Amino acid sequence: MTLATFTKQGIITQLEQLRVLPILVTDDVEQAIRCVTALAEHGLPAVEITLRTPNAMTVLREVVKACPTVTVGAGTILTPAQLDAVLETGAAFGISPGITPVLAKAAAESRLPYFPGVGSASDLMLALEHGFDVVKLFPSDIVGGTKMAKALGGPFPQVRFCLTGGVTVESMPQLLQQSNILCVGGSWMCPAALISAGDWSAIGRLAAQAAAAAR
Repeated sequence: MTLATFTKQGIITQLEQLRVLPILVTDDVEQAIRCVTALAEHGLPAVEITLRTPNAMTVLREVVKACPTVTVGAGTILTPAQLDAVLETGAAFGISPGITPVLAKAAAESRLPYFPGVGSASDLMLALEHGFDVVKLFPSDIVGGTKMAKALGGPFPQVRFCLTGGVTVESMPQLLQQSNILCVGGSWMCPAALISAGDWSAIGRLAAQAAAAAR
């Protein structure tokens, strides 16, 4: 993808093709760039960088600059202020683990392509009220995974889900068989131990394995 195609529909189309979104947690700019490059070179040119670390906004900004052909998004957006800050970094999209009326309103008014998190029918109704029909189901393994997505598909047939939380490369193929599951996400492709060790070849192998399992 190019920057011109970092639209919400463009991102959804890419996730529909990739079926898996790596989730990266690191506070080191160089490690983040090396990791994202390894993921992209091995079949996963889209990534979610979480805002769980003190230096996360800087990491996000620098990865966006260093990896212009990768769809770099921000995860763990909890407030409208974070939403604005993410937009300033040039990130392609934002994701939250949940949803609140204040954040949903701010996201609906923002130019940033955004995917809220849901864990219940009430969450999903709030998301739909603000125009969001592609959502993150989190934590997937706790709230019911494919059973939950299938159950919510009855009253909400227009919604598509990204499942995160407890997903593994072994469970991916079965999860992705369900028609209303757009993609799955997880951090197993870029674990902290391999990032700390600078083992980019191992991360590349995990990315290639995930990309193959998604197909």
